Amino acid sequence: MLRYFFLGLMIICLFSCKEKTSAIQQTNYITKKKLTIDAPNYATQLTKLTPNFVKENNINQWIQFKKFKDSMEDIKELNPAGIMTFISELYKTTSSLLKSSFPEEFNKPAIYSRIKVVQTQIIKCHYYATNKQNEKLNQSLDKLYLEYNILLNRMISMADENKIPLDSIGVGKTNFQDSKRNPAFSRK
Repeated sequence: MLRYFFLGLMIICLFSCKEKTSAIQQTNYITKKKLTIDAPNYATQLTKLTPNFVKENNINQWIQFKKFKDSMEDIKELNPAGIMTFISELYKTTSSLLKSSFPEEFNKPAIYSRIKVVQTQIIKCHYYATNKQNEKLNQSLDKLYLEYNILLNRMISMADENKIPLDSIGVGKTNFQDSKRNPAFSRK
């Protein structure tokens, strides 16, 4: 008799534990948040490339960069319902930009690394949008535009640096330094 009592008690405990877990799972599905996006601060202050700059540096021929630039400028018109698709496409565009051949003026590690930083911010945006973390998504979108502005400003400064003739900084002058007699970093 005692054996049947313990068996019945175990069956009741087993079924009662199962019901509580299903009730907890149902409440988790109900409490999911909606994704909301605020306008990023830096989206209104985007750096613009002048038509003269674009023409001088052959950016018109850099098709992948033009697609990337257009995609970044279109993100200002964000619709929270389609942000996941948009960010995924922006990531694909950035990846194809990194794989494309860069114009000679911008084929430098500084430009490549700035694009990689922008791509990293895109990945962060995708993560926060997937997990519906609204505050962090808004912050990462703001950082995405900040990094994009830094990329464009670096391209502008690099183009200005390329215009400086090498003779003005003393590169073309012959150097009579004899490193065997007077090493360059010695205190003699």
